[in-house]
Formats: sequence, C-alpha cells, structure tokens
Amino acid sequence: MITVRRRRPEEALIRAVLSVEIDVSPPSEEKIREVYDRHPDSFKSPPLVEASHILVALPRVVDADVSDARARADDLIAQIEAQPARFTQLATEHSACPSAGEGGWLGQLRPGDVLPEIWDALADLEAGAICAVPIRSEHGWHVLRLDRAAAGQRLPFAHVRPHIAMELEARSWTQAAARYVDGIIAQSLTLPHLKLDSAGRLDQGPDGMSRADNILGFALADIRRAFAALPPKSRQVVEEAAARSGETAEDALAAAIGKFLSSASDEAWTQLISRLRDSDAPLADCLSLIVERELSGSRPAHTLIRMRNAAGTKS
Repeated sequence: MITVRRRRPEEALIRAVLSVEIDVSPPSEEKIREVYDRHPDSFKSPPLVEASHILVALPRVVDADVSDARARADDLIAQIEAQPARFTQLATEHSACPSAGEGGWLGQLRPGDVLPEIWDALADLEAGAICAVPIRSEHGWHVLRLDRAAAGQRLPFAHVRPHIAMELEARSWTQAAARYVDGIIAQSLTLPHLKLDSAGRLDQGPDGMSRADNILGFALADIRRAFAALPPKSRQVVEEAAARSGETAEDALAAAIGKFLSSASDEAWTQLISRLRDSDAPLADCLSLIVERELSGSRPAHTLIRMRNAAGTKS
C-alpha cells in the first residue's frame, strides 16, 4: 500500500504564492546539450543479464546446521563443471525455486531485480560460466550461471532531452524561490522584531544596541506575548505595579519599556547588552532587567541616549 502525503494548508498556500511570484525561463538548447555531452555515463540504459540458478534451501528450523545445504550446493557445482549440459536437469530436480520448472532460468534481469549479492556474483562471470562457489542469501545457497550479458548503452539525445530540460528548469525554479524567500527575510529584518540566526538562536549581530532594540521593538509590538515571557518573579512585580496604578499588567509593562527607551542610562544599556550577550532566553532576561530598574529599582541620571523613540507606548 502506498501512502500519499497530504500537503498541509500552509504548504499549499506557500506553493501557490511562489507559483505566482516565481517565473523562470526554459533552459536553452545549448545548455541542455552541454549537460548531455558533459555527463556521458549518466544517460545510459541499465545493463541486462540473463541468468539461471539452482536454489538449495536452508533448513526451516531456526539455528539449524546449514553445512549440509552448503555441501549439496558444492556437489551440484562439481557435477555441472564436469557436465555443463546437466544444469537444466539438475535445476529441475533439485532447485527449491519456482524457476525449477524453467530449468532454473530467471529470465532477463536488471539491477534491483535480484539480491545485491547475487547481482554482484553474476557481474563477475563470463557468459556461459558457472559461479565457482555457491552464493548465500536469506533463501539458501544459489548455484549461479550467467547465460548472457549486455552492457548499458548510451541513450540518444532526443530520448533524454525532455528529462534534462525538466531537471534544469526545476533547479532554476528552486534557486529563484530561494532568492525570493531570502529577499523576504532580508526585508523582515528591517522590522522591529527578533532576528534569528541560521541555528534558530537570537542573531548576535555586530551591534549590541541593535540587538536590544530588536527585542524591545518585538516586545512593544506584541506586549501580551512579552508579558507571558516574563519569569514569575518579574511578572509579580509588574502585576503589583499595575494594581497600584489601576492599569492592566500589559500596559504597566509597556510603560516600563517606554520609560527605559526614553531615559536609560549608560549603565543601564551596558547591563542590558551584557546580559544579552550570553543569554539563552534574551526576551525574558531583557524584560526582567527593565522591570527591575523601572518598577522596583533606581535609575542613575546620566544617559547614553537622551531621547529615544517610544511611540506607541503608554507612560
């Protein structure tokens, strides 16, 4: 049974957007031909062999002695080497495979049609030769004969051209989609939200002040989420301050952030940037420091930045 993976709604939406936004030109005939000429071994028909075998089955009992089956396979090889014409008769009489009815003939085979160990053994034989030793598989011991072999032939350009063109166009589309997504991400980095690096962690970037701005901008843009990220002790301080001022806890937190942005001291910014440098929870650590300074601590008078934009916040 084949299980078909259903595309999730968001995946279908993304694919629909990309289908509209991404447009690539078909590859040129010169490019298609270049791929064909550069990789001559990549466009071949699979090799074919015709083979016969005699299967000496293993005992059905688990952990039983298999030496008797191996001995019988060795004896069959000796008989065939002495009288090659007897292969068909011996296969009919002794093989445990349904191919015994065909004198052991397995028909035309390609890679993947038989077990790898059997294919490898056949690949080492000359046409008409018997494998000098039986080959073991999960089914038993195989006495092998290679009847015929045909190497893979290079397919004509006209036959593989559509497949090369489709592969090149798909690759171009994927690259164009990646560039489009990279552009979207680059634009999003200009917005006041958290930035993540390739490992999914907070992007440390070259400027600690910019990192702090990103975090505080994110907090103000989604103050409920910011409040939920607070550690319990800091959340309690905010709730107590809100109760005293008669506002919601979220408004109290937003006001504290606004005050910090407008009048934070050199020391405060230094502490904030230092705390972010090694933080595993940058949002929570950043807000905890602000809550401590603005709602339960004192603030020195000298400021690094005298006035910062706190638009949209309540003070």
